[in-house]
Amino acid sequence: MQNHQASYSSASSASTPSPESIRITGVVNENWRGKNDPVERRRIQNRLNQRAFRQRQRAGESPKLYKPRTASTPASQHSESEDGNDIPSPGTDSSSASSPEADTPDSAGSAANQTRTVTDSYGRVWDELGQLINRNLMTAAATNAQRLGISLAALQSGIANTCPQIPRASLAALKPIELQHQIVHDPILDTIPHARLRFNILRAVHNQQIDAAQLSRCIRGSGALENVNGNWQRGGLVVWSTPDQI
Repeated sequence: MQNHQASYSSASSASTPSPESIRITGVVNENWRGKNDPVERRRIQNRLNQRAFRQRQRAGESPKLYKPRTASTPASQHSESEDGNDIPSPGTDSSSASSPEADTPDSAGSAANQTRTVTDSYGRVWDELGQLINRNLMTAAATNAQRLGISLAALQSGIANTCPQIPRASLAALKPIELQHQIVHDPILDTIPHARLRFNILRAVHNQQIDAAQLSRCIRGSGALENVNGNWQRGGLVVWSTPDQI
C-alpha cells in the first residue's frame, strides 16, 4: 500500500528475521572478555544467559538442558551465539540488537513475551506490535462500517459484495463512490476514509491489476511480519488517530 497522510497510512518497514534466519554479529557491549570490572562482567554475562535461554526456548529445547555459563568460563568454550552473535526475535532490527535496552518485545528479558509471538497459516509472524496494529485497524474499520450501515458480521466475513446504498454517510470521507456500488469487493475497503484510494484500488481490481483475494489478505493481515524476498517486512494499513480524523 502507498503512504497516505490521514488516519490510515501504510507501513512497510524492514524488520528482523525469525530465529532460524540471519545472525546479527558484532554486539560489542555484550562481550565481557578483556573486561576486569566484576560487576560489569556479571551484568553482561547475565544478559548473555538470558538471550541463550530465550533462543533455546524458541528452538523448543527444555530449560533443564541449558546450563548457564559463568564469567570464569574459558573463552575457548564460548559458543557462537553466546559471544554476541545472538539472534534477535521478529520485531527487532539490527540497530536494536546492539542495544539490549531498546524498546523491543525481547528487551525485558521475560520468557512470557515469547508466548505472545505466533505464526499463522500464511507464515506471517505476529508479535505484540503487529497484534496491536491489527487490533487498532479492525476496531477503526468496525466503527466506520457501522457508519456506513455495514454489519459487523459482514465486515468480519470478508465476503465480497457491493457497498450498500445509504442516503448519506456520517463522514464525508466515507461517502461511497460509484465504483463501490458497481464492483464486488471486500467490505473492509468501504471503511477506508479516502475516496481516491478506494477508487484506485477498485479500478485496479476491476482491471485485474491487483489480485482481490491477496489484497484483502494483506489488509486484514496489517501489522504482521512477512518474509518478502528474504527480508522481513511489516506491511498493511496503520491507524494513526481516530477513525474519523482525516
